[in-house]
Amino acid sequence: PSSLARRLASRLVFPLVLAAGVASTWWTLEVLRWTPALVLNVVSSAFFVLIALLEYVLPHRQDWRASDGQMVHDLGHSWLGTGLGGLAGNLTIGFVVPLLSAALWGQRSWWPSELPFALQLGIVYVLADFGRYWQHRLHHLVPFLWRFHALHHSVERMSVFKTSRSHFVERYLQQVAMFSLLYLLGCPLELLVWYIIPNSVIGLLDHSNLDVQLGPLERVIMGPKGHRLHHSAAPEDMDTNFGSAITLWDVVFRTFRDPTRVPQPELVGILDDPIPRDFLRQYFSPFLWGRLTSAAGDRAERALEE
Repeated sequence: PSSLARRLASRLVFPLVLAAGVASTWWTLEVLRWTPALVLNVVSSAFFVLIALLEYVLPHRQDWRASDGQMVHDLGHSWLGTGLGGLAGNLTIGFVVPLLSAALWGQRSWWPSELPFALQLGIVYVLADFGRYWQHRLHHLVPFLWRFHALHHSVERMSVFKTSRSHFVERYLQQVAMFSLLYLLGCPLELLVWYIIPNSVIGLLDHSNLDVQLGPLERVIMGPKGHRLHHSAAPEDMDTNFGSAITLWDVVFRTFRDPTRVPQPELVGILDDPIPRDFLRQYFSPFLWGRLTSAAGDRAERALEE
C-alpha cells in the first residue's frame, strides 16, 4: 500500500477487526441463536483466517513473513494443547465449582445481575484478567511452570499461528485461573461469551505480524506492541505485560512496560532456546527439561568458542 494508505490502515485495522468480532458475536448469538460454544469456535476460526490474510497485506516486519517451518506444529499445539487443555479446564470448572459453591453458600448467587450489562461486563474483564495475570506471571516466576510456558515463547517470529501454540498443562491452568472465580460468583455463561470472544480476537491480533498502531490506547488495551515486548528475547521485556485483554493489573503490580516509550524488540523468543524442533519432543519437553537445557547450554558454549 502507499505510505498514506498504510498509515491509515495501521490505525484502523485493530478497531475494525475488533468491532467486527463483537458484531459477529451479537449476530450469531442474538439473531441466529447459535450456542455459545458454536459461536466461539466459528467466530474465532473466521478471524484467524482473516488476520492470517491481513498479515500478507500489512506486515509489521517483512522478514517475519517467511516460514519458520513450525506452522503445522503450531496448529497441532493449538488443537492438542489449547483446544484439549481448555476443554479439560472447562470440565473441571463445571464439575468442581458447583460443588464448592453449594458447600460455601448453597443456592445463593453473589453475581450482581441487577447491574447494567456494561458494568457486569466490566467486572468480568477485571476478574478474568486478574486470574490470567497471576497464572501467566507465575508461569514466568516458577521454574517448574516455565517448562510448560516455554513452548509458547519458543518462536522466531510473531504470527497469528503462534497465538494458541500452548502446552496442554498451561492451557488447563489458564482456563481454571481465569474463570473459576467468575463461575463461583454465579456469572452467567451468556455474559462470559462477551469476554471470551473479543479477548480471543485481541489474542489473535496481539500475536500477529500486523502493523497495528493503537497510540495511547496501548496503555489501556494489551495490544500487539505491548505483547510483542512480552515475547522479546530480552529478559527486561519478557517479564512484563502479563495481562490478557487489559493492562490494569500490570499497571497495579508494576509489570507494565509502555510500548509507546520503548522500541519494539529486534529478537523474539528465548535465548539459548531448549525447545526441540519436532512436535513430539516439543510436547514432552517439560518432562525432558534437564536434558534439553543441558544440550542448549552445550550448543551456546560451542557457538561462543567458534
